Amino acid sequence: MNILFKNKDFIACVKPQGIPSQPDPSGCVDMTALLSEKLIKNGEKSDIFVVHRLDRSTGGLIIYARNKEAAASFSRLVAEKDGFQKEYLAVISGRPENESGNMTDYLFKDSAQKKAFVVKSERKGAKLASLDFKTLQTVSEDDKIFSLLRITLNTGRFHQIRAQLSSRGMPIYGDGKYGSREKAPNFALWASKIAFIYKGKSYEFESAPDLSQKPWNLFE
Repeated sequence: MNILFKNKDFIACVKPQGIPSQPDPSGCVDMTALLSEKLIKNGEKSDIFVVHRLDRSTGGLIIYARNKEAAASFSRLVAEKDGFQKEYLAVISGRPENESGNMTDYLFKDSAQKKAFVVKSERKGAKLASLDFKTLQTVSEDDKIFSLLRITLNTGRFHQIRAQLSSRGMPIYGDGKYGSREKAPNFALWASKIAFIYKGKSYEFESAPDLSQKPWNLFE
């Protein structure tokens, strides 16, 4: 865990892959516990408030509030269309038809399966999901095609990136739940950039995955 920035209101840090963003039924140590422990060791106030989440297998940038007032402010930012700008890096099987573009779908969350599905039209329980993408590089390995994408979220839906890419036959590397045939401890999705304005000041944080690890090491 790497803390990039902290003040009295929030902490910007890097969540390792495989660690939950918040307490979950698995009982595994989560980021809120790790952060609280670290703050206590430093003699600081240890309150941590969740304002947004990353899937357990997704690594990268995440913001936590340090008091109730800040948590409410960040919750409003996350809810605003352009209040909380997030970019991701993803390795997918195949390549998009176009080098860059937009994906817009209706997503339905199946709570029983803990999975999101793209549906053809608006229906009860379905929510509009939108993202922009740019293909950074495409490579071939063992007669398989893989592409590195930079993704900008326009909405923040449950499993949005995973479901939208999978629905187009381009699952994220290692994401077996959404159709990947590649085996990996964690799927190749990384929260690489967060930007927002808080109390009139602009903040921007960036992070990269371990480029020595597969499949990130397939790309320059």
